[in-house]
Amino acid sequence: MILALVELVLFFPFMNEDVLGILYGTAFSITGWWLMVKDVKVLEKRGALFRFGFLLRYFLYAIGLGTAMIYGKVFFFGAVLGLLNLKFSLFIFGRWLSENTAH
Repeated sequence: MILALVELVLFFPFMNEDVLGILYGTAFSITGWWLMVKDVKVLEKRGALFRFGFLLRYFLYAIGLGTAMIYGKVFFFGAVLGLLNLKFSLFIFGRWLSENTAH
């Protein structure tokens, strides 16, 4: 983890706009995933749905995409790809992992 952060800091000036957009979108996606995990923990404790977390996640996505749109088209499409990156990964590998445990 620390090595990845060091590489990111060292190679940051040499990255293209689309790569930075993907990193930007992935950061918002991971933050949204973390907020979703917190909402599930609240749901387990209280037994009731907490709607504020849902609104906060999508407001966060709107802020991320809105600011990416200001920066440029290539950065925006990179940010969209970064946001969808985690969702696609969870869909693909979640199905693959659940196939082994469905017996």
